[in-house]
Amino acid sequence: MKKFFTLVAMALMAVGANAQELIAEVDFTTATEFTGWNQFGDGQEGSVELKAGEGLAITVGSQTGQLWQPQTMVIPDGTFNVEEDGNYKVVVEAKFPTAGELQINMGTWASNDQTTVQVPASDDFQTVEIEFPFFAYTLEGCHLLFQNGDFLGTTLVKTVKVYNMDGEGQGGGESEGAVLYENDFTGITEFTGWNQFGDGQEGSVGVDPDGIAITVGSQTGQLWQPQTMIVPDGSFNVEEDGNYKIVVVAKFPTAGTLQINMGTWASNDQTTVDVPASDDFQTVEIEFPYFAYTLEGCHLLFQNGDFLGTTIVKSVKVIDLDGDPSGIEAVKANQLVNGAIFNLAGQKVNANYKGVVIQNGKKFIQK
Repeated sequence: MKKFFTLVAMALMAVGANAQELIAEVDFTTATEFTGWNQFGDGQEGSVELKAGEGLAITVGSQTGQLWQPQTMVIPDGTFNVEEDGNYKVVVEAKFPTAGELQINMGTWASNDQTTVQVPASDDFQTVEIEFPFFAYTLEGCHLLFQNGDFLGTTLVKTVKVYNMDGEGQGGGESEGAVLYENDFTGITEFTGWNQFGDGQEGSVGVDPDGIAITVGSQTGQLWQPQTMIVPDGSFNVEEDGNYKIVVVAKFPTAGTLQINMGTWASNDQTTVDVPASDDFQTVEIEFPYFAYTLEGCHLLFQNGDFLGTTIVKSVKVIDLDGDPSGIEAVKANQLVNGAIFNLAGQKVNANYKGVVIQNGKKFIQK
């Protein structure tokens, strides 16, 4: 597996319907002055100034080695409220001079949460979404601090929005993208997809009236054991630097970390997200921003080794966030079937190929 990353900031977890309510918004292109609080590190060079019609320019001339220096209050004290265990999303539109880690601090001076996300350099404005799932406090009169000490040069911030993901609506008009694959496992009578447990690990993969039942009877200490192919080989394609979202509806027997592997056997990315235990089905959204590869014939592996007991997966959906919702037909399946065939170099081959091949994760000789 060429690339592994744990994406805390952009892996959205939402229980129930994904209504989102806009609770705070600032547009620096229409502002006439910036009087917000800001602070640089001791001896650190830099400045914060408003560029009329363009945005808020935060210039880092020297670095302290601390992500949070400088910090700039882009949404002032007293603007919005948050609740403990609530789910929030911060959407920033900005240009970044270099690749680096953006850190967002949300809350009050007495109590707050911080989240970081990797951001690429860009000559154009890009939209960065930072998730705050299961917020730690109930707070009134919150602010938002933009902390970009990892970016040497001038970061230009155009807009900042805060959404309550458990809100009553006002979705902000953001596109849900194009559905690349969708499957509802409710009522399946058999599961034939590839799966694998760790050496000596107890467990099973079967069916439940509500979906696929993945039982972990003993743990290996590895998040990715067991792994279950809930979307088979050959189901969808992805592009390098594309932005994708996996939507899983499932019940989890305990709180833990869910890991999703997306790609092919030759190249893939993994993302993890913390999930609470629930007696009811919950919707978990897992983001794959700036995907590392251009790949054809992808699969999806559900890796739930951190959950002791039976996890029931009701449905799965793969969404291209950059896609046209009306431009791509979703690939739908009622049951998982045998996937595409690949040689040992990871190249897709057909039934006429002779030699050792891989299908659904299993090697065999095709004659």
